[in-house]
Amino acid sequence: MKDVPLTEISGMENKLKLALDNGASLDEKSLGYLCKALERNNQNGFDYLEFKLALHQLEKMEITGELAIKSAFATASAMGVDKGHVLNSIDRYIKVLQQERTDFDSALESAMKRKIEARKKDIATLEQKIADFRKEIAGIEHAIAEGEKRMKSAAEEIESATGELERAEKTFRETYDQVIHSIEKDRELILGIS
Repeated sequence: MKDVPLTEISGMENKLKLALDNGASLDEKSLGYLCKALERNNQNGFDYLEFKLALHQLEKMEITGELAIKSAFATASAMGVDKGHVLNSIDRYIKVLQQERTDFDSALESAMKRKIEARKKDIATLEQKIADFRKEIAGIEHAIAEGEKRMKSAAEEIESATGELERAEKTFRETYDQVIHSIEKDRELILGIS
């Protein structure tokens, strides 16, 4: 693969998606998020990302396994890149992905606090208002009914938000685990080359 600046590479993110998607039906949005992070942190020259893209091209030509690894390394060697450089870049990209996971976890926690905890607080407040309304005169019965409706709506929002966040967390974690597994598998293949 030619050493081309990232700005000149057309569709690097899409190429990475294809190369990293090992057919495990990964979440498209999460995979795109992780590939963008890899693309943003792509090093100049031939490193693991270019190695992975070269492997993907070889696999499309039905060249797999050790032969594909050796062929990709032959390309890397022709550019003056050795196994150590590729392995070091794997470590670097794993750190990039781990930081993305940390950022995702922080954003998820923030979203949970914002969407769920605030609604729980609203429910607690409404419950107190309802208790106060029941102590008041009969004319306040209408206000109690309105408070109960708001409470039900808040509970539905919590249920909906919880489902969405749990699905987002599940799909991200599955995608993250698959991408890490794929990279680790490549590391094992690379380490196995004599």
